[in-house]
Amino acid sequence: MSDTQKPYFVPLKKKFYLKVKSGEQDCEIRPANHRGWNSKNIYPGRWLKFSSGYGNNDRHCREIHVVVEGSARFAFMGVPQWHIDAVEQIYGKRDRWLVAFVR
Repeated sequence: MSDTQKPYFVPLKKKFYLKVKSGEQDCEIRPANHRGWNSKNIYPGRWLKFSSGYGNNDRHCREIHVVVEGSARFAFMGVPQWHIDAVEQIYGKRDRWLVAFVR
């Protein structure tokens, strides 16, 4: 991890954590400015520390390489429909989203 700032902690439901860990899910989507999910904290080069829930086990780090902020129509371009549906089920429909693509 080349960034001097510590990884940003991202707790996930287990089924989504496993998708990140396997590489099936290559981005994390949250409402813009929701609990620190903003361009000050989420930017290319920073690492995300994905966790299965809030426990200390099952952690996996991935580096952010692209960040997109915008309306759902713009921000969700290239994101699988299952992921969009899951995010909207958790957070509801929002005007602005921030999407961090990881590698």
